[in-house]
Amino acid sequence: MPKTEKIILLIVFLCFVFQGCASQSDLENLQRDTNNNTKEILALQRNLYDFNTELKNISNKLDSLSRRTEELRREVTALSTETKAKFASMEKEVEVASQPMRRYQADLGARIDKLQLDLQNLTGRFEETKYFAQKTFGETKEIRDTYQRRLEELEKRVEALNKSLENWEKKAGAPEKESKEGKKEEKPLSEQPKVEEKVPPAKEAKAEVLPERPPATPEEAYKRAYDHFTKGDIGSAKEGFKKFLEAYPKSKLAENAHYWLGECYFAEKKYEEAILEFDEVIKKYPKGNKVPDALYRQGLAFLEMKDTINAKLILREVIKRFPKSDQANRARKKLQEIG
Repeated sequence: MPKTEKIILLIVFLCFVFQGCASQSDLENLQRDTNNNTKEILALQRNLYDFNTELKNISNKLDSLSRRTEELRREVTALSTETKAKFASMEKEVEVASQPMRRYQADLGARIDKLQLDLQNLTGRFEETKYFAQKTFGETKEIRDTYQRRLEELEKRVEALNKSLENWEKKAGAPEKESKEGKKEEKPLSEQPKVEEKVPPAKEAKAEVLPERPPATPEEAYKRAYDHFTKGDIGSAKEGFKKFLEAYPKSKLAENAHYWLGECYFAEKKYEEAILEFDEVIKKYPKGNKVPDALYRQGLAFLEMKDTINAKLILREVIKRFPKSDQANRARKKLQEIG
């Protein structure tokens, strides 16, 4: 009999002793209850054993799972390290592979800027040539009209001289016929050598109509300086634009002269002077046609001086003030190149 069952029976027995003598039936009932309790206890012990066994199994499974988790963690760590290494290697490969493309893009951007500048110069030259052609056509028409008027005056003067000559001949009288002694008939005065005909006045008139060369106009002075620039003679162009601005500061071509003077400084790599000259265009002619170009070239000048902060500010100003212009498109591309 198990120890627990003995203890229960002893407790029950003592209870009966203290309460007095118990009958046989009570003892049998007590025995039955004790047996039932014993069975329940045995069943609980078996359940407890099964539970302990299951708990041990679960504990073993947890230990196995923990070990597997640790292995997975180490595998993930190794995989992460390997992935990072491969990613870094790929980044280096991409960087190395993209360098030629970046150089090509930079070269292409520079070539596009040069082509756009050339196109801008050609457009400006075309406009100026057109302006001078129209002006020259007007001057030519005026000179032609002047010549026409003077030619008509000369024709009238020649006609008057001819009439005067005819009148003079009539007054001199007709020549007498030759006498019978064989005198030769004198020739009419009109058929005699024109020694006495003073034709030189007509020549003098021609000399009078030869126009004298007018002094250089603002347009001619500007065109002379601009021609020097297009031919690559930057020094002569710079001096020409300076003299033009000194002589004609209020000319309608003064804005262009300031701009091209800035381009002369830019070509000479005198970027500070170029910035100041472009600034003259921006301040003096805020609504002028050259302001977008002056702003953009000012930004490039700062960039050439390695002042990327001011360069970016100026290029953004171009985009802000002239968002739909060609200069704004070039400014956006340049900002992308700067980064």
